[in-house]
Amino acid sequence: MIPQALATPSKEPEAISGMFNRIARTYDLLNDCMTGGMHRLWKRQACHALQLQPGDAVLDVCTGTGDLANILSGLVGKDGQVSAIDFSSEMLAIAKQRFPHASNIQWIQGDALALPFEDATFKGAIISFGLRNVASVEQALSEMVRVVQPGGWIINLDTASDCKNPLFWLYFSFVMPLLGKVLAQDKKAYEYLCRSTQTFATPAEIQDILRRLGLTESHIRYFSLGSVAYQASRKPLN
Repeated sequence: MIPQALATPSKEPEAISGMFNRIARTYDLLNDCMTGGMHRLWKRQACHALQLQPGDAVLDVCTGTGDLANILSGLVGKDGQVSAIDFSSEMLAIAKQRFPHASNIQWIQGDALALPFEDATFKGAIISFGLRNVASVEQALSEMVRVVQPGGWIINLDTASDCKNPLFWLYFSFVMPLLGKVLAQDKKAYEYLCRSTQTFATPAEIQDILRRLGLTESHIRYFSLGSVAYQASRKPLN
């Protein structure tokens, strides 16, 4: 049975940033353990959906420890530019350590709700497992739309709160917090992950927000029996 909805967890920036700073050192290990490494496939598929070309400039919002930035770095090549932004200093520090030779990645500490870029700077923008942590989903998406050029794609990849598989919710509610307690010594952070997933907008609701922001050619792709999805929407040319 899918669990009854919980109260929406606090999205205070200081609390969220502090939580990610605490778990930064074990974040990648937990991702691999919790998904069996499948998160790498989901991220690669989402990055390819941006339809980038060598030499493009692309934005990775809430980059975390840099998985997507590294994939994007290869897609745009040495003549391209990846701007990877996150508000957690510890996550960014790990990202820089993991990919020291990616000279086309610019690591930036900043706010997804007030991106420090001019309008129409990037060919595309992507956010992965980060949108549920911002104080305003619509503001974050609006900022991504603002900085993307006409014709570019905006993509959100995250767990799917409309998943009907009871095993998914059982795993999220009990197994994931236990793994967080054992491997990261931070059960509270992974209890938050469960709550934030359960109370997050569905993929269709995210798609509707992107449409209200004027984006077109929108589609959703699900992975892993409907437990994860990305929403891809294109900014009109005019």
